[in-house]
Amino acid sequence: MALKRPMAGKTQDYYSFTSETSVLPFINAFGSQIKLSPHKAKTPSSIAILPTSSQAVAGACICAAKPAPFGEQKGLLTYVPTKQKGEAGEADSVSFNNRCAPSPRGSLYDDRNPTCDIRNYSGGQLACHHMWSLLDADQDIPWPDQPINYSLKFRFWYQDYNASYHAVVNRHWESGWDVGAGPGGSGAEYDVPKCREGLPGCSQWEDGTWVHTITGTFVAKGTPVSAHMHCHAPTCLSMAIYDNRTGQLICEQKPVYGGRGKLEAGFDEPGFILVPPCLWGSAEFGLEPPRNLTGMIVTVVKIANATYAHHGEMAHGQVFYGESAKVPHDHFYI
Repeated sequence: MALKRPMAGKTQDYYSFTSETSVLPFINAFGSQIKLSPHKAKTPSSIAILPTSSQAVAGACICAAKPAPFGEQKGLLTYVPTKQKGEAGEADSVSFNNRCAPSPRGSLYDDRNPTCDIRNYSGGQLACHHMWSLLDADQDIPWPDQPINYSLKFRFWYQDYNASYHAVVNRHWESGWDVGAGPGGSGAEYDVPKCREGLPGCSQWEDGTWVHTITGTFVAKGTPVSAHMHCHAPTCLSMAIYDNRTGQLICEQKPVYGGRGKLEAGFDEPGFILVPPCLWGSAEFGLEPPRNLTGMIVTVVKIANATYAHHGEMAHGQVFYGESAKVPHDHFYI
């Protein structure tokens, strides 16, 4: 819709525009019901006043800049509180710093995953901040007086330290194992689309389940003794690491669902999910020996259930290395 009127007001009761004023501030507001009532929300904005071409005046040039390539557009995510009942967030903004490396480092960039570019970003981890209500501006906050309560259940197994078989290891958030999008390609998040034929990364299993697969390669280093893949259950179906040259499986992590009548990995508790890590150690304890991966090109394959679309899926490794690894991070015994 376009509104048009002369520069000069019809009478002194109307506002007259002048060529000296290039920006006109105003307030946006919208109501809460059909009948006349106080507005529900408001925000300041501005109108740019630019001349059009005539015999006496040269028009202003409104030229669109060449758009940045996919994945390189900079910008901010800005939160504007509505001040409605239940609103507790404050006006703020965060930088969009997701980066997706092109193949063969990762497949997200070539697949044009929405998380790679702020112009396509539709939600995820970057938009989740304390007290931010992630709703449309004209959408009421549901149940403002009823906070959602949830419970966390933890179970810890431990052994007293025994120098004969416990060893110091180094914990490291190994960015090399990441295949998601994040600052510098840190694997923080990516989008899983609702899959169908023709969508990049999508395929269908024999049982009809749609799955979404992302991949990546990197040059490994060090001798891992434990690898915890950051893979969200229940959408995560598997995350695996392969020797890129031989195709040999190095590590695979799959979620185990309790309450299915099978005692898998010593676990069958209804309502809970176990995501066992990859472990290496002494054959005395049923483990494969640690393997030095330094210099090896490895392939990461992450598979997620894509029956429904969702944001903020993650794919990166939290890796523990042997004491000899020169990784200056926290020490733990294993």
